[in-house]
Amino acid sequence: MTDEVSRVGFKGAEDLGGGLKAIYQYETGFAINSTAALGSRRNTFLGLAGDFGTVLAGRHDTPYKLAGSADLFGDTAADAQGGAGSTGGATCIIGCQNFDLRVDNAIAYVSPSFSGLTLIAAIVPGSGTNAIDTNPNANSLTDAYSLAAKYGNGPLEASLAYEDHNNLADESAWKLNVGYTMGDLKLGGTYEDQKDLGGVAGNDAKAYLVSAAYGMGPITLAAQFGKRNPDGANNNMTDIAVGVVYGLSKRTSTYLGYCNAKPEGVSAYNVITVGLNHDF
Repeated sequence: MTDEVSRVGFKGAEDLGGGLKAIYQYETGFAINSTAALGSRRNTFLGLAGDFGTVLAGRHDTPYKLAGSADLFGDTAADAQGGAGSTGGATCIIGCQNFDLRVDNAIAYVSPSFSGLTLIAAIVPGSGTNAIDTNPNANSLTDAYSLAAKYGNGPLEASLAYEDHNNLADESAWKLNVGYTMGDLKLGGTYEDQKDLGGVAGNDAKAYLVSAAYGMGPITLAAQFGKRNPDGANNNMTDIAVGVVYGLSKRTSTYLGYCNAKPEGVSAYNVITVGLNHDF
């Protein structure tokens, strides 16, 4: 049995007058099946919010990560973004190799919504503590920068994101994500293009992920297919996942899923995952 990224935290705000407020959040991950101590390795920040939007500083998801993907199996063994819940990242299709990050020292801005459109931007000053910072002595204000535009209005959701890691020879990536809901059916698709991964010129990768979810009362059926194709590398990956989620209440659900991930040149990963989630 494994704990698939349980977390707990608190957040709040103080009214400063004139439409301005101070905001804060502390969040930590923990495992219910161990005695591991609490930390602050999830989004933990201080900020100001008002009619101009929100400015915050601390440890936070990059805008690139916040742009999301078509993945329906996040924080499970079938996670297509290779998150903490996946089998050693074996199923990673989107956001691989330092592009699905929560980083220290982030300084971020989130705009108000303009008829469903929200703009998000962040810079990451050098500190030597981030996965994107391979040169601790280069204390640049913009070791990395990340940009995203998210749109949601009616049945359509879409996001476009770009991120650049200056301390890794301008390692960069962009992705487009689209979702559309038709009654009980929701369709999703993500395309990603990565350049010079690991600071190696020409070490590029392209990937796509498509998914569908269909709701029937408390039951949701889910399926997705993804493929990642690094240029000039013998490690192409295909990933198929299917599953069902049953809502026991508004805050508690259980799920059953199956994933087949096939890296090129090695045996496939076949994973069955069963879990129980509770939100509070």
